[in-house]
Amino acid sequence: MKSRVSRATVTAAVLALLLAASVPAHAEWNKGLEAYKTQDWATAVKEFEEVTKTNPDYAGAYYMLGVSQRALGQLSPALASLRKAVELDGNQASYKLALGQALLQANQYQDAYALLKPLNISSIESAHRSNYALLFAQAATKTNRPQEAISVLNAQVRADSKNPRLQQALGAAYTATGDEARAYAAFKKAFDLDPTDQTSGRNAARAAISIARRSSSNAEKTRYYTEGAQIAERLAGSWPTFEHQLIAGEAWLGAKQYQKALGWFGKAKAQQPNNALAHYYSAQCRTSMGDLNPAISDLQQALNLRPTGKLRTQIYNQGGYVYDKKKDYAKAIQWYREAGNQKMVAQMQDKQGKQAQNIKAREECASFKRKIDALRLQVEELEKLGDIDNANLLKEQLPGLERQYTETCS
Repeated sequence: MKSRVSRATVTAAVLALLLAASVPAHAEWNKGLEAYKTQDWATAVKEFEEVTKTNPDYAGAYYMLGVSQRALGQLSPALASLRKAVELDGNQASYKLALGQALLQANQYQDAYALLKPLNISSIESAHRSNYALLFAQAATKTNRPQEAISVLNAQVRADSKNPRLQQALGAAYTATGDEARAYAAFKKAFDLDPTDQTSGRNAARAAISIARRSSSNAEKTRYYTEGAQIAERLAGSWPTFEHQLIAGEAWLGAKQYQKALGWFGKAKAQQPNNALAHYYSAQCRTSMGDLNPAISDLQQALNLRPTGKLRTQIYNQGGYVYDKKKDYAKAIQWYREAGNQKMVAQMQDKQGKQAQNIKAREECASFKRKIDALRLQVEELEKLGDIDNANLLKEQLPGLERQYTETCS
């Protein structure tokens, strides 16, 4: 979750400082404010540093210096300045919020949590409460206290129901607790509130796919895969990136809408033809559609791109599965062996052995049938020649041979 003090928050703080009776009447202060308003951070830092030198006990100067330093990318000096502001005036929530944000930016999550936890959200100015909830939620989630984050965020959502950033933060907190269903609902709400937020959309689609994969209910699988696919299609329609197209294809694949999935994987392959993952997913689609030879072609293209690790293993396992369906057990063994899947190698070897036995048995039965047919032909020829005695002798053998053939080969 990206957190930042909004421009409105800073403007409000500036106005408060300007109106305060304790504002020092110095040229440096006014110059600093003008520079801050025009985002001339370097000048703002220079002027506010001068104010702190002439007014070393004025918390507002350190606050403005700190937020200007942070905007300039000077994080360590900003932390020092904001800490000084809080030290001089610990009653200003805006100072603590700015320091909390800087601490989070510096990955000092425990310090941020310790700073923000004691604040009572109801005592914070209403315009700043959502910002506080976002900052505290990030600190709590990052320090393995996601339930605290959820509690604060849910309370603030009731007051600020149209804020997509609160919903996104809720999604992150629920994800940390393992509650994927609530995480999905929050991310989806965030994306619905702000359709320009690609991150919320991706998080929602991925959460839906994750829920579907874990579900034991076919109806639930279909629901979440389909909803995830629809969100991904919205993303891919507005931002036709490889990642969005791949997510859309993956979700439709899970929903068993193979033609739709294949279409998205085709677009993904067109964007990144050297990405093995797109070829692998395309092969999965074709396998499910029964197009086994095109599936093998996709898998071979994926292997030509020299994938490594888990993806390489998945590709070889998929190839083994396809060759198993083709009853080409020799190649299935090769692919499963490349995947390191000894269990499936053993199964394919067993099938191969049974296949060989079946072939031998079919050949023996065919030979047996030819012998019976030849015997019948001999009987007919002898009868034509009038050699009834020998014909009857041979004919007596036929019922036993036919019974034996039926018992052995039928």
